[in-house]
Amino acid sequence: MHSKTWVWVGLGVVLILAVANLAILAAFPPEQRHVQEPLRRVDWILPFGPGFEHPDPCESPVVVYDGTNKTWQLQSATAWNQTLSLGERYNLDPAHPEDIRYTPDIAIEGGTVSLNFFIRNLAGEDCARADLAVTTGIERLNATTGSLEGDILSGAATTLPTEDLAAGEWCEVRVTADLPQPDPEEILYLTIGLTAPYTFTTPNGTPIDFRGTGSVASGGDTLDPDYNRARLPRASATFVVAGKDAPESVLLPTLRAV
Repeated sequence: MHSKTWVWVGLGVVLILAVANLAILAAFPPEQRHVQEPLRRVDWILPFGPGFEHPDPCESPVVVYDGTNKTWQLQSATAWNQTLSLGERYNLDPAHPEDIRYTPDIAIEGGTVSLNFFIRNLAGEDCARADLAVTTGIERLNATTGSLEGDILSGAATTLPTEDLAAGEWCEVRVTADLPQPDPEEILYLTIGLTAPYTFTTPNGTPIDFRGTGSVASGGDTLDPDYNRARLPRASATFVVAGKDAPESVLLPTLRAV
């Protein structure tokens, strides 16, 4: 092929590439490419429960178990069930203080303990339905040192449905868990956890998924959804469950009542 023919072929290829690039730019202008919507906060529900203020085992409600009669009794029930003021902690607008009051209302029925948790919708979207996760864990408590020892025995995770929680609204939800049965001189440490869900449904039936939307990695790549699993907001209620002959090694409750 003559050299002039090669020149014309080369020019033709350049023109074709130029036209293709112009078409791409017309369809996807630079300012519109790789645009990411603002990411929602994954902590759309803010929970609170007894044990949040005082996570030390010595400042947790005490339940005494009588193995002979297979009964549990909450010690100092009146002190633990007084109403708490959460206004200072959970006000959304400091200029307009809210009178937010929360009552744990701890109760024991048979072999279960139930109590209220405080939750608030911070998603900016009305929530028609969501399922919060309830978990439990049991550890041994050394009566002499007050330290936890041994592996955590986890119970089966359950879900707690909540409905009709408008944006910015708060409410109390009731959580129930099984109580452990310590030996007569044994002391156990029960933790009841409540974790915000990954998703909720809006009043018009639209599902909103918060998985993987909490953060992005450097360079703009979305992180693995499991990255946010440990970052979901959660609260816990802690109880010391002691056998009737266990040494008295725990303090009286010190929650601030109003």
